[in-house]
Amino acid sequence: MNYQPVIIIGAGRSGTNILRDTLTTLEDWHTWDCDEINLIWRHGNLSLSSDIMDETHARPSVKHYIQRAFERQHKLSKCSVILEKTCANSLRVPFIDAVFPDARYIYIARDGRDVALSAAKRWTASIEFSYLAKKLRYVPVTDVPVHGLSFVRNRMAQLFSQEKRQPVWGPKFPEMREWAKNRPLIEVCAKQWATCVRHSDVAFSAMSSEKVIKISYENLVAEPGAIMGEILEWYYGKGHSRKISNDALSGIHAGSLQGWKHKRGVFTDEALEIMSEELEKHGYEPSV
Repeated sequence: MNYQPVIIIGAGRSGTNILRDTLTTLEDWHTWDCDEINLIWRHGNLSLSSDIMDETHARPSVKHYIQRAFERQHKLSKCSVILEKTCANSLRVPFIDAVFPDARYIYIARDGRDVALSAAKRWTASIEFSYLAKKLRYVPVTDVPVHGLSFVRNRMAQLFSQEKRQPVWGPKFPEMREWAKNRPLIEVCAKQWATCVRHSDVAFSAMSSEKVIKISYENLVAEPGAIMGEILEWYYGKGHSRKISNDALSGIHAGSLQGWKHKRGVFTDEALEIMSEELEKHGYEPSV
């Protein structure tokens, strides 16, 4: 392999886009020209009802397909690092590690209460056709009928929903559709974040510390130069000469930091309870 896969892992709305966009300003780092490639990662495992996968799902044909997708990006760019961020990957780190045993990971966490508020907006967002068109370029041809039907059903359900809410958005956890039907949206978003973080934590606890660096969104936006410096030192080692430009660093703007405190009334007690264990584990203050 003539390139290094580096995978950003984080729940949706955790700052993964900012991280990817900043790192790919480096001359030798490259990624896809679309937001995510979840449909490539899911190729060969479309029958699964959630995005959770492990090493048993990385069959030879599946690995070959995904590896070829990365190789095409390497040949296109000639870059030595192929960076990828798909938020659903937070639910399937063991699967990714089976596909790419030499992969390295950047794990970003953000206060789940701010994530839940941000994610709730995406569940009710309208179609962005330019965004959709870019993603469609990377749909595996044989999977087009399945994904096309799923998209139509999802958007039709949103159209007739009283809250204009999609039945599915972002990383799919088990029984997500049932949660979306029967629970307040803020609880669905809380469950989504907590499940993503829990699966990522378990996977990385069993992995060599050399393969993964963990950062927080809050620290990234507070001290972008310092945190990006830590990432580059982790990847290249001490004494490296790479540097993120000041222009790129200036593009790291904070989204809502502790914005949940101003919208405490949006959260049900159940939503806060769903997130409490993961919030505590990652050092976030209690929901008082």
